[in-house]
Amino acid sequence: MDLIAEIRALAEEYAMCGGSEHRDCTIADLFYPPATIEQVCKFEQEMHIKLPNDLVRYLTELGNGGIGPDYGIWSLDEMRENNPYAPIIADLPPMIGGGLPEEEWKKFAQEAASAEYEEPYEQRLVAGGIFISTPGCTMDTLLMCKGAAAGEVVVIDFDYLSYDDFYDKPIESGFPFADWMIEGLHAKIARRKNGINIESVTRYNENGHGMAGEKLTDLLIELRIAQLIEEGDVNAATLAPEIRAFYERAFGNGTFRMWIAMSGRNVIGTVGLTLTEKPPYSANPTGKIGVLSSMYVAPEFRRRGIAKCLLGYVMRWAKRNGIGTIHITASEQGMKLYESCGFTHNERFMKYDLKKSTSCKTYI
Repeated sequence: MDLIAEIRALAEEYAMCGGSEHRDCTIADLFYPPATIEQVCKFEQEMHIKLPNDLVRYLTELGNGGIGPDYGIWSLDEMRENNPYAPIIADLPPMIGGGLPEEEWKKFAQEAASAEYEEPYEQRLVAGGIFISTPGCTMDTLLMCKGAAAGEVVVIDFDYLSYDDFYDKPIESGFPFADWMIEGLHAKIARRKNGINIESVTRYNENGHGMAGEKLTDLLIELRIAQLIEEGDVNAATLAPEIRAFYERAFGNGTFRMWIAMSGRNVIGTVGLTLTEKPPYSANPTGKIGVLSSMYVAPEFRRRGIAKCLLGYVMRWAKRNGIGTIHITASEQGMKLYESCGFTHNERFMKYDLKKSTSCKTYI
């Protein structure tokens, strides 16, 4: 689907889905009147920058500001107000996405942290980009317009420049504008429909999500065991050490990622994707395969579309990252969900249970 058509469709869904914490609205309430190409060109001349085509289409075909991730997309006038230094730094080589060596990142961060005035460092960091939105607090959303990361969105927390962690975590790139926009709108719809937030988990025992990293891992293990017990695994409770070891290993080596649905501070749903590869074949030229697992929603939150919402996050991520096919061994409860989302049965699939096998003479 065309990006603008997809944004419009998601805006319409957001307007229609209601929700106790939001007033009813129409799609007309979600966008300002569109800008003209002449207004965009004038803005680009003033800022000494060329806006990516996706943002130009948003501004001229949908609205000169309006619905988007977080607090939405700023209008051209709001961008002027929030980018006073853009014309001054426009000709500096971009740092973000520029492949700056780690030692230079550390030096930059250390100098910024010890400087009496951080403003020059903040300006230098965002060269080649323009702020288009904010998640709130001390953060701003930067759209890169130049360099290797052109067209990508990066969230900058300026307080982070004062943290020691910044020394080891250089900001190299973000999400393409289209992906950032679509995922952000899906997140707004999930909050409005069900009062939930969808988060991506890619590290073992990672702090965040409003709770300690160890507590988060414990909750993921509890939900995994609850799922296995529901599916008939009577010994699942004994697997906690093995499940923990899997998370530590697979998150650590990048072969596993998980999406969690949160209601307040509680994890109420999960879905995981294990990444593997086969030699490329015609039906899957990349050879990349995702194995779906841990699809589970707490009983009191079922029949609200949360499982389908989680599955959507997985499928969109997989498509963006070149995964050619997704495999799943579905429970009876999950069969209808996967079929409704386009999964098909493969009658040629076979398996050999090594644990139950008592003889190897079939190999001789």
